[in-house]
Amino acid sequence: MGQDLDFGLLGPLEVRRAGTVLDPGPRRQRLLLIRLLIADGQAVSPQVLCEELWPQQPGRSPSAALSSLHAHISKVRAILEPQHLRRQGSFEMLVTQPLGYALRVAPENRDTVRFERSVDQAHRFMDQGRPDRVVEEAQKALDMWRGAAFADAGHHLFAAQETARLDELRQTTREIRTTGLLLQGRITEALNAAEEITARHPLRETGWALLLRALYLAGRHPEALQRYTEVRRLLADELGLEPGPLLRALHQGILHHDVPPLQGAPDGAAAASISPADDADEAAPDARGVGAVEAERPAPPPLVRPAQLPHSLPVFVGRAAEGAWLSAVSGAPGRPAPTAAPSVVISGAPGVGKTTFAVHHAHRIASSFPDGQLFVNLCGFHPHTPAVEPGDALHGFLTALGVPAPHIPEATADRSTLFRSLLAGRRVLVVLDNARDEQQVRPLLPAGAGCLTLITSRNQLPGLITTDGAKPLRLSLPSPTEAHEALEQRLGTERLAAEPGAAAEIIRLCGRLPLAMAVVAARAELDPSLPLHVIVDDLQHTDGGLDAFTGFDATTDVRAVFSWSYQSLDEHTARLFRLMALHPGPHLTAPAAASLAGLTPAGTRRALAELLSSCLVEQPLPGRYSLHDLLRGYATELTHTQDTGQGRDHATLRVLDHYMFTAWQANELLKQDTSPDLDLGTPSPGVALEELTTVKQATRWLNAEHSVLTGLLHTAVSQKLDHQTTGLAWSLAEYLNRQEFWPEAITALLPALEVARRRNNRLEEGRCLRRLGGIHGYLGHQEQALDHLRRATAIFEELDDVGEQARAHYITACALFLLGRTPEAVAASERGLELSRETGEELWLAECLLELAWFHSNLGNLEKSLLYSEEGIALFHRLDTPWQLAQGWDILGHNLRLLGRYEDSVATYQQASQAFEELGDHRNALGTRMRLGDTRLAMGDREGARADWADALANAEARAMSYSAQQVRDRLTALDMDKDPVPPVPERVVGKHKLPVPRSSDSAL
Repeated sequence: MGQDLDFGLLGPLEVRRAGTVLDPGPRRQRLLLIRLLIADGQAVSPQVLCEELWPQQPGRSPSAALSSLHAHISKVRAILEPQHLRRQGSFEMLVTQPLGYALRVAPENRDTVRFERSVDQAHRFMDQGRPDRVVEEAQKALDMWRGAAFADAGHHLFAAQETARLDELRQTTREIRTTGLLLQGRITEALNAAEEITARHPLRETGWALLLRALYLAGRHPEALQRYTEVRRLLADELGLEPGPLLRALHQGILHHDVPPLQGAPDGAAAASISPADDADEAAPDARGVGAVEAERPAPPPLVRPAQLPHSLPVFVGRAAEGAWLSAVSGAPGRPAPTAAPSVVISGAPGVGKTTFAVHHAHRIASSFPDGQLFVNLCGFHPHTPAVEPGDALHGFLTALGVPAPHIPEATADRSTLFRSLLAGRRVLVVLDNARDEQQVRPLLPAGAGCLTLITSRNQLPGLITTDGAKPLRLSLPSPTEAHEALEQRLGTERLAAEPGAAAEIIRLCGRLPLAMAVVAARAELDPSLPLHVIVDDLQHTDGGLDAFTGFDATTDVRAVFSWSYQSLDEHTARLFRLMALHPGPHLTAPAAASLAGLTPAGTRRALAELLSSCLVEQPLPGRYSLHDLLRGYATELTHTQDTGQGRDHATLRVLDHYMFTAWQANELLKQDTSPDLDLGTPSPGVALEELTTVKQATRWLNAEHSVLTGLLHTAVSQKLDHQTTGLAWSLAEYLNRQEFWPEAITALLPALEVARRRNNRLEEGRCLRRLGGIHGYLGHQEQALDHLRRATAIFEELDDVGEQARAHYITACALFLLGRTPEAVAASERGLELSRETGEELWLAECLLELAWFHSNLGNLEKSLLYSEEGIALFHRLDTPWQLAQGWDILGHNLRLLGRYEDSVATYQQASQAFEELGDHRNALGTRMRLGDTRLAMGDREGARADWADALANAEARAMSYSAQQVRDRLTALDMDKDPVPPVPERVVGKHKLPVPRSSDSAL
């Protein structure tokens, strides 16, 4: 049964023989193969195959469809069957049976079957309480997907049911994988996975339950409650329903810090994942374990009530949400008594105010702990003072609790046991400030259920969360409102009201970092006559450095405070942190970071994880990392003092190569024509590229990296890196054109033009001039557009490059049309067509044909337009170029409207719009939607036209496409004024043209 053949259906159809990819042929052959594979070895009658693959069309006889089926069966057999069997007329794969045709394929030779088997195995591992294997097997299953199931048959009913079933199974696999991650304690990964699940299926409650649980376990309790409110509103708006019992129970559990166990997990595994404190408490040494030591000593005197908290900052404001969460953890009303002393790890970037917040909140809740408060600065991050040893901290605590020095044991373990014994049954608040790591903290944790321990650290201390049941609370920057209130508390309302702009600029230049704001505010407080705008001037002249934030001692010097975290990093991580200053921001991905530092992917992941744990970088979005502006300034200082100039140059070249080659890869997926063949060479050693395989991925990446690419192009220009300047400029041009960012496209291409002229590269100069001329045409800059295009054409004539001349005439014609000079546009386009026929470049020949079809359509010459469009569309069909074919449908829709065939025009425009959207070309999709409204208006459907135009306007405004938005606004305004927003329709033409109106099953798209 063709054991060496393998079929991939979880994406576009893929056929392999012994590992070698085979071409399954044109679209109809692929559909035939998919239909037979879905039948799972059962025979499918010829009648059914004809009905499903060759839907009956007017004028087409049933026998024609049957003949086509037989021809396609033969072609598929030529691909699948061994040659010796074909010669004998016998077949072992695609066989003929009494009821029809059947495809004999072993189940394991289909990725759909392998996928389901892996999913079943993941469920079995879940039943066995093996979450590590659950994640492994579920990931294995998900990795089999290369796109949508049966992607080639996406619009066919025969695949719809199986596609829906597999999509549902794929979603449940994502959910069981996320459950496994939670059970393993891999909270950050689970959180990222749950975010993706809810984004894909926003009305599916299971994904939301996983997300809320992950946020809670990540210590983001307020955000979990906020997201529940969002999903509740979403379900009410979309479905008119309240959340189900599972989601409601989880919400209550989050409110009371008593979340229910994970559904579907074995009891033991669920308990371990939700209440790690239980196991840690059981494993902790019991006070009676040192009975022999204690028996030799007299009983200690009654406990003294310590009150060691430092004073609270009198100007503290904000942090209401974090304070409310911390109050709930320390003992919310009605919450069951905890079985172990709760502890909270308060982490955050250097200078974000961890100690200030912990001390302030400790004072607020101190009355809830009548047996006292203990405080120690563990000096985990200090350049001069060594970290406090746990035994020394315990000695201080025991002394504060009234234990005489002779009664304090020598060994740290014995001191820890005595400490826990003394606090058992008592309510004491313990604050462990500036902790270095888990080993420093663990001996200092009380065991009594009535105690609370607040731990501040620049590290996230994940070990305490995993094995000791600590709750994480990561302090982010204060909101702009909180930052303004903090500055107002220090400087007074009147002073800020007198210079509101300067106050806002101080907050911005400080990056809302509390320590930086405190240093600047102290300067203003020391000199009440100093205007705030003078302070702003000083901050602006530091060029991103930290000189303006030098404090009055080491603890208030921003540079010194940052250094304490930096000095704890290993060599590779410290180097990555320094080199991140060379990246223009606002954020970078792991492959970009790997390229910057020349690290392996694994090494980069480790370094980024350490930077995240040290709170020196943030992760604002899954997979994207950023530096606070002041930390960027600190990293800039470090890289210029600790890295050589050559090392910085190599890092810059690597990161430029990362973005240039990835952008070119994205451009190849987006490009609409044969863009210049630039020789980019190969990436520098150590460069890691993003993996982009679809138009959607390319568009998403370009949207995310737009500002980064612009910044790096500026870097390449300023450093006279000609190769990178040209590569980045051309890679950006198509994306900027699609987004209607035409002024920015000109700015990007001008440096490439300068490079071409400096290097006397006439061909490249002509290409840049041609592209610039086209963009000026879009902007209505007649003189610049035509001047650039004339010079480009002259260069190509000088070089005797006929193909480039043809393209120059094509762009010139487009510019002339946009400038309202349509007859001249026709002449230029006809010259382009003539030259394209001479070169034999069929793609450009078809482009010119469609361009002429559009011009003649607008002139009312429908006979000529139809002739040109028929020839052009036929060529695009044969060349299999979806984007150009969508252009053809767009023009054809216009012609059909002029012919009065409104229903066909609507169907054609809808097909074109859908194709443009799938290809990521939102600008042309908007134009097609606008012209669809024109057709509806011609049909007398004014409200239908208004709906189409309103939708197009909303999309244009959402994408900041001002040109398209204005075109739509003009139509809507005319409609509201009872004017005809569409140019008058020329006299109808009657012809015998075979207009290829697209159907839902058309193979073109």
